[in-house]
Amino acid sequence: MQDKNKFKIKWNIILLLIAVSSIIIRLLMHYEFDQSGLLYIGVPFFIALTLTWLVKPNPDKNWKRQYFNLSITSLIIMLGSSIVLFEGFVCVVMFMPIYFLVVFLVFISKYIGERIRNRKANQLFSHALPLILLLSAFEGTHPELSIERHNTVVVTRIINASVEQIKVGLSSPIDLQKDRAWFLELFPMPYKIRGASLSEGDVHEIYFRYHRWFITNTHEGSMKMKIERVEGNQIQTRFIEDSSYIAKYLKLKSIELKLVPIAKDKTQIEFSISYDRLLDPAWYFEPLQSYGITKSIGFLLDEVVTPYEI
Repeated sequence: MQDKNKFKIKWNIILLLIAVSSIIIRLLMHYEFDQSGLLYIGVPFFIALTLTWLVKPNPDKNWKRQYFNLSITSLIIMLGSSIVLFEGFVCVVMFMPIYFLVVFLVFISKYIGERIRNRKANQLFSHALPLILLLSAFEGTHPELSIERHNTVVVTRIINASVEQIKVGLSSPIDLQKDRAWFLELFPMPYKIRGASLSEGDVHEIYFRYHRWFITNTHEGSMKMKIERVEGNQIQTRFIEDSSYIAKYLKLKSIELKLVPIAKDKTQIEFSISYDRLLDPAWYFEPLQSYGITKSIGFLLDEVVTPYEI
């Protein structure tokens, strides 16, 4: 009977935390703080702090088993609030690493704190780590609390094709069918692309269909990309509109291609994408987005350019 009551109390606490977390996230969305550290650090910090306050880590027991139990409970709360808020799988997958990192840091600081307390030693470290986490949660809530958002990723490659052959390939209809890196497989591909000309002033339209729950809860959106300048062997484009799911994570600014002939049928391509990071904290999302953009450029080079190698 006692075990049954404990089980019931545990699930009541989980359901309560799902409800409270969902309300907090909804408020952050309402006040436009859902791209800041308050969501990506503050919310997991609150959940982990509450759970470790209710069930204090025991320094006399295996810490791995305790952390595993905490992680399972935290995962249930995260998935539960995601369902309540109709969040998509992309958001959940991107949230998971930082979520569990914060949960781990809160747990380990509480675990060490309990261990030190039993020995009656200085507890400065156990208080310092949670304080640092709490302060970092305010990144992105104000311009003065934000780190540089603009970034440009450049990938250079040498291929066995002439500049003219590459330009012909870029002007041809694009059908993105090749296998992508595992990270890119998380993100839906465009289902339709309009515009195959490289004339200055032309606007290319890219259409996306994102099923947040794999087959349902669908978001339709598109990008518009203008050919800004075509000068010699240099092509510059600018994104003039973006209503796709990608616009929630970053603001694409421009794409630039530089074609440098090295030999008769050999060309060096410098492919760069400029964008603004919209999510905080920077230490987590900056390398994540930079990695994704780098892989995207590599995929586009393979799909659009490499087929025209001789």
